[in-house]
Amino acid sequence: MKNLFAIFKVPAFLATTAFVASLSVLSPANAASMNFTIDDFTGSDTRVKFTLDDAVAGSGKVQFKVDFLSTGSNTIADIRGVFFNILDDTLLTGLQVVGTDVTAKKFGPAGTVDSVGSNSNNLNGNGNQKNYFDAGVEIGQEGIGQGKGDIQSTTFTLFHNSKALTLAQFSEQNFGVRLMSVGSGNNRNGSSKLKGQASYYTPPPPPPKKVPEPTTTVALALFALSTLKVVKKKSLVPV
Repeated sequence: MKNLFAIFKVPAFLATTAFVASLSVLSPANAASMNFTIDDFTGSDTRVKFTLDDAVAGSGKVQFKVDFLSTGSNTIADIRGVFFNILDDTLLTGLQVVGTDVTAKKFGPAGTVDSVGSNSNNLNGNGNQKNYFDAGVEIGQEGIGQGKGDIQSTTFTLFHNSKALTLAQFSEQNFGVRLMSVGSGNNRNGSSKLKGQASYYTPPPPPPKKVPEPTTTVALALFALSTLKVVKKKSLVPV
C-alpha cells in the first residue's frame, strides 16, 4: 500500500497545479470607461470633467464622476445640476439614480428637461434661450453654507429597473452642468452654465480566446502520463 500511495500522490499534486494555473489564465479584466470635458456657454469661465464607467458600480450600471476643474481665476465652484441625453429614449421611464450628493432627479420626457430640483437650477441661456436634455440630476443644496452645499466633485450611479446600461448609451450625447458660487477665496459671486458633447465610445475588444500557458499544458500532460502508468501497474497486479 505504501508504494501505491506514492504513485497516486504525484498525479494529485499535478492535477491541483494544473487547475490553479488554468484559473489564472481564464480570469481576464475587461473594464471600460470614457472621459471628456465640457465648457461654459454663459457666465463665468469654467470647465468640468466627466468620467463614466460601466464596470466599477456593477454589471448593467454606469457610474458618473463629475469634477470641477480650476480655470484661470475661478478656482472653486459649487456643482448644482448635471444634465444629459441618452441614446435610447425608451429607457428614461425606468432610470434610477443613487448617490450621496443627489437631492432630486428628473428623467424625461425626452428633450424636455431644462431644470431640476428648483427653477434656478437650469441651463437657460441669455434671454429666452433654453437648452433641453433628456435627464437632470440635482446635486446638493443651493447655498454653500448648507449641509449639502459647496460640492466640487461628485459621484453617482445610474441604472435601469429591468435593462442593463452600457457606455454606448452616452456616446456623443449632449451633457450639461450648472455651477453656482464660482470664484476664488471669499469672492464667489459668479455662476456658470456649461454644455458639451461626450466623446465617441469605442467598446473594448472581446477578450482573446484562452490558450493554456506552456506550464499548464506540461502539467496536464504529465498528469495524464502518470495516471496512465498507475492504470497499467494496477492491471499487472496478480489476482
